[in-house]
Amino acid sequence: MSPSRSDSMRGAVMRRPASVLTNKVAAPVHDVDDHPGALSVEHIDDWYEDLERDEKYKLARTILCRTNMKIVLESRQQNILDQMLFNNKIELEGEPVANQLASGRCWLFALCNVVRIFTSRKFNLGEFQLSQSYLYFYDHLSKANWFLEQMIELYHEDLNSRTMQFLLTNAPAQDGGQWDMAVALVLEFGLVPQTVYPESWNTSHSDALDGLLTSKLREMALDLQVYMRDKEKGMSQSALVRAARQVKSGMMKEIYRILTICCGTPPKPDQEFTWEFEDKDKKAHKIVTTPREFARVHAGYNVGSTVSILNDPRNPTKQTYTIERLGNVVGGRPLRYLNMPVDFLKKVAIKMIQSNFPVWFGCDVDKSSDTFNGVMDMRLFEYDEAFGTTVKMDKKERLMIYESSMTHAMMFTAVHLDDHGNPVRWRVENSWGKDACNKGFLVMTDDWFSNYVYQIVAPRSFLSHELLDIYDSAPITVLPPWDVLGACA
Repeated sequence: MSPSRSDSMRGAVMRRPASVLTNKVAAPVHDVDDHPGALSVEHIDDWYEDLERDEKYKLARTILCRTNMKIVLESRQQNILDQMLFNNKIELEGEPVANQLASGRCWLFALCNVVRIFTSRKFNLGEFQLSQSYLYFYDHLSKANWFLEQMIELYHEDLNSRTMQFLLTNAPAQDGGQWDMAVALVLEFGLVPQTVYPESWNTSHSDALDGLLTSKLREMALDLQVYMRDKEKGMSQSALVRAARQVKSGMMKEIYRILTICCGTPPKPDQEFTWEFEDKDKKAHKIVTTPREFARVHAGYNVGSTVSILNDPRNPTKQTYTIERLGNVVGGRPLRYLNMPVDFLKKVAIKMIQSNFPVWFGCDVDKSSDTFNGVMDMRLFEYDEAFGTTVKMDKKERLMIYESSMTHAMMFTAVHLDDHGNPVRWRVENSWGKDACNKGFLVMTDDWFSNYVYQIVAPRSFLSHELLDIYDSAPITVLPPWDVLGACA
């Protein structure tokens, strides 16, 4: 076979005349060791010699080079102590354990898990799920509209500003959200059983759809900015916004088309559907209703009459907070937190469980956790034994430095109290299916709650009149879009 053109070119380079090579200007030599603050080879030599005299270090290196540190360093003693045993439980946990699969819908699953307990009690149901995909569909449709409204409002903003960079990076189409965003969806679009609007591939595996929507929405954002800047000279501000919203309407039709193709067409909020089901006594039933009516009349739980209670030690307590430009339903329920000490969150959660109410909560799920076996314990991993050091930041410091944030939403269904009424551990229902964690559940130590639980949700009846007045009427502190509390579970 004759040599290819690339082979000939490689040969030509190799036969370059010596004069060409010798006439090159030599690159300057940098002596890094002489630069203040540089990592010096001398220091590395010292560290190496010091560590090679440490037998414990050499044993740790031998073991941890060959396996997952979380497996080797997990404390057997803590696993023995972290029993799935609780002396205060709600009467009914929903069946089956839900599975969000390859999607970021935990916040919607956790809300559906809470509500279905009340629906199951009301209708004496066995296995039953609300349609998480229904909320997902309208969340993505609403988020697209929310994002484009932000772009209309910010059309004069430089694309390189921190606000625009944040929104373009984080906001166009993503699965995560907050409790108040989920409530906004229920109040606007209602709920349906999963049998009425089942899972689709793209609701269960959302990455490709999210990527397409994000790219399309960024393109639309650019088009809106160009359109508004081009038209603004000959129009009043109100007329310009009206014209931009006409353009946006066509864009939203494209988004709706993509969503219905990928997820299937859901019922409209006021469209009648028939729910047929069998109760635990094998009696068949049929209800004709609409999504809004189902949420209002049949679900059995008023998500709109709830308060989102936060524990953010960076900020003063007994005050309300929100996140600028975080939301989904334009004109819907706004995002609002009541900040309180962590012991207050525990007190309310205990009272709710004892009153037979499950508790929606948001946390940083992967920290100090063995999610494979379903254990969340601050002392679970013995890093200090291997490395001679561990991370010592407290909750406030972790938030300040962006080390921790709300990454996952789940549901408390039980708590174990000691002889003095203090919480020892909590039972957590997850949404990763029955084969994940411990048959779909986790045990959380109370110390882990203190460190990594940031939010619980409670019906208004569990709060005092004083706190409700603060939540309803006190001035709200607005945190910037990039604040760590803006992380969506």
